[in-house]
Amino acid sequence: MQIESIADLARGHIQVWIIKGEYQPGQQLKEEEIAARLDISRPPVREAFKMLEAEGLVIRKPRRGVFVTEMTEKDVWEAYTLKAALYEMALELALNSIDEFQIRQLEAVVQRMENCVQARPVDLLGYQEHHRDFHNRIMVISGHNRLKKIAASIHNQVSRFSYQSLQNKSHLDSSVRYHGQILEAIKDRDGARACKLMKEHVLKAIDAFRETNAFNNN
Repeated sequence: MQIESIADLARGHIQVWIIKGEYQPGQQLKEEEIAARLDISRPPVREAFKMLEAEGLVIRKPRRGVFVTEMTEKDVWEAYTLKAALYEMALELALNSIDEFQIRQLEAVVQRMENCVQARPVDLLGYQEHHRDFHNRIMVISGHNRLKKIAASIHNQVSRFSYQSLQNKSHLDSSVRYHGQILEAIKDRDGARACKLMKEHVLKAIDAFRETNAFNNN
C-alpha cells in the first residue's frame, strides 16, 4: 500500500473523530498518539494533518503542534450565511442545464438520506455523507468549479457543528424534508421556489446550533 493511500485513510479517521467530538476544538492532535491508535507509522499521519489543515479542520501552530480548529458563533454564522449564498447560486446555475437523468440521481440520494434517518439507530454520519453528495452533485451540474471548491472548504469547517445539530431530531427531520421539497421544486422546474428553499435550509442550521447549545458545549 502506498503512503498516500495510508495518509488518506488516516485523514478519514481523524476527520470522523473531530466531527463526532472525540477531539474537541482547540485540542492538540499528537502524531505519535494517532499513529499508535491507527497502528501506522508517523509520516502518513503527518500527511493527513496537511490535508486536514487544507480543509480547515486543523491548524498548525509553529513550534507548538497541530490543533483542532476553533470557531466562535460568529465564525459559524459567517460560514453558514456564505454557504447559503453559494448553494443558492449553484442551484440557480444548475437549473439551466439539469437533465432528467441527473434529477433521478438526486432523487436516489434523497432516498438514501431518508433511509439513514429511518435506520435504528439513526445513521448520522451516513446522512451527512449523502447530504454532502446531494449538494456536490448540484455544484458539479452548475459547472462553477471555484464555487464548488470554496463551498467544500466551508462545509468541512462546520461539519462537526452540523453533526451536533443533526442529533436534534426536529432539525434532522426538517433537513430531510427540505431536501425532498427542493427536489420536487427542481422536478417542477420552479427555480424561484427551489432557490428559496435551498437558502432557507442552510440558514435553518444556525438556529439549530443555538437550540442544541453547540457552542457552549465546546
